[in-house]
Amino acid sequence: MIKQTGIVILAAGNSSRLGLPKQLLEFEGETLLRRISREALAIPNAKVSVVIGAYPDPINTALKDSNVAVVINPHWTTGMSTSIGVGLRDLLKHHPNLDRCIISLCDQPFVDRHVFQQLIQLADSTDKGIVATGFSGIWGAPVLFDRKYFEHLMCLEGQQGAKKVAEQFPEDRVVFSYEDAKYDIDTQDDYFNLPHQFISVQQAKDIIHHHLPAPKQIQLPLEEALGYTLAQTVIAEQSIPAFPQSSMDGYAIRYSDKERELPVVDKIPAGTTVEKILTEGQAMRIYTGAPLPQGADTVVMQEKVDLSDANTIQIRDEALQLGDNVRPQGSEVQAHSIAMLTGTTLTPAAIGYLAGIGCRDVLVTAPPRIQLILTGDELKPIGTKLGYGEVYESNSYQLKAALQQQGILHVESRHVPDDRSQLQAALEHALDEADMVLLVGGVSVGDYDYVVDVAKAYGIKQRFHRIRQKPGKPLFFGTQNEKLVFGLPGNPSSALTCFYLYVAPALERMMQLPQRTRSIKTHTTHAYSKKPGLTHFLKARYDGHAVEPLHAQESYRLQSYAQANCLLILEEDSNGCAAGDEVFIHLLT
Repeated sequence: MIKQTGIVILAAGNSSRLGLPKQLLEFEGETLLRRISREALAIPNAKVSVVIGAYPDPINTALKDSNVAVVINPHWTTGMSTSIGVGLRDLLKHHPNLDRCIISLCDQPFVDRHVFQQLIQLADSTDKGIVATGFSGIWGAPVLFDRKYFEHLMCLEGQQGAKKVAEQFPEDRVVFSYEDAKYDIDTQDDYFNLPHQFISVQQAKDIIHHHLPAPKQIQLPLEEALGYTLAQTVIAEQSIPAFPQSSMDGYAIRYSDKERELPVVDKIPAGTTVEKILTEGQAMRIYTGAPLPQGADTVVMQEKVDLSDANTIQIRDEALQLGDNVRPQGSEVQAHSIAMLTGTTLTPAAIGYLAGIGCRDVLVTAPPRIQLILTGDELKPIGTKLGYGEVYESNSYQLKAALQQQGILHVESRHVPDDRSQLQAALEHALDEADMVLLVGGVSVGDYDYVVDVAKAYGIKQRFHRIRQKPGKPLFFGTQNEKLVFGLPGNPSSALTCFYLYVAPALERMMQLPQRTRSIKTHTTHAYSKKPGLTHFLKARYDGHAVEPLHAQESYRLQSYAQANCLLILEEDSNGCAAGDEVFIHLLT
């Protein structure tokens, strides 16, 4: 006789450590709660009850059109025990002949119908009354309980969970080993550390951002620092200018003498190193940048005086004010004060300013060391004759150029054939030398697409593989300690799109470059049709008023990309756009 199985899914908590409802977190295209509910319903004849408490309205909305029974635990704040009791009583109320029940959580994204089936099969084959799930040397949820333990479960109190009952009967307990049950989500770190598959564009960006390493620093000569970000506040060692200085060609005077005819007793060119003294009733010829003589407090423009043959001047400047045309000592920067703050982008003007205050070297945020690995037997260097089935290797050229635009001038690249051992050797070398590795090609699911398997076998933790977008769906992202590994698609258009959308923003953050506004709204000049399911990034041209989708949108074609200055974004759930529709674009320049 077939035993009746119930499944209670516990989803009543408020996810205090996460900061938002974990039940509604997206994983591989649907919320965690919707996913586990769907997997539970896939068990033949299973009766499923979902226990909710916190966030009842959004959670009920998330389960709309689902066939699971939803029951509210009004006492969810007192602990998990009340949710177990509420869920089990609800099942027994509607299905009094239930033979066993699986207690499951909503935050284990890799628990699925196969796990539930294995628990059931193990219970049948061993005749054990308790079947737990084992992982990493421990055991826990989901746990199957025979009916004889229902009363024990409903008598749990406070924070006690189903494990409390399972621990009391070791002789009637068996463990099903399933290592991926170790993944559960209590914090944002837990969520971002999952090996995600087929995720949204925004999820991919969030995951990459979460795993970016702390910026590194490097000392550079000032003349090599253009475009970098200052990593240490610069303190002026001396006042600039170091002396009161004339700001133009004219005559140095005492302001109190401006109504008198003044003899010109000396001249002071820029570069004068001997301090002059101006006494009452005198003037001195002075030039732009020259030090003001002691006693002078004002400079009169040479065009505002009458110069006599006897070398005397009469001032004809009714608007003259005390201190005019004098650059005070320290007016650019005072000695021992802050000259430039951490985080400043070193523009030509910034470099000129630092040079002007005597700064020779600067501590900047270091650019990551990057290595390119191009994979594929079909790739041939330009300058050689193509044989049948061969193509010119172009990705290294466009990616190095794009990296140069990011301020990364020195990039090592190598071509590796479709061979696992050679790819592993190249990857090992690259990770020894680089902070970021860009693997190009071989990231899809074909028989000769080895990149993802080799990367994971070498200890690179997969953070995600495949994004719901076109082009660039097979994108891989992983980490090894603080080193980042991107697996870009081999099609040139896909590779470049993934670089602009994911690699370039990561580099900007790692180098602490100023964040640019890349996404803007505009109107499209032409219609474009698509099916929902993938975000489309179309090569397009923006003229400042509207955006025009270009021809040749195929992922292998670069001809239209060469004319594009933006990507037109058509969201995942859209059917495309009509001419004149408001759309978002991603600026490339």
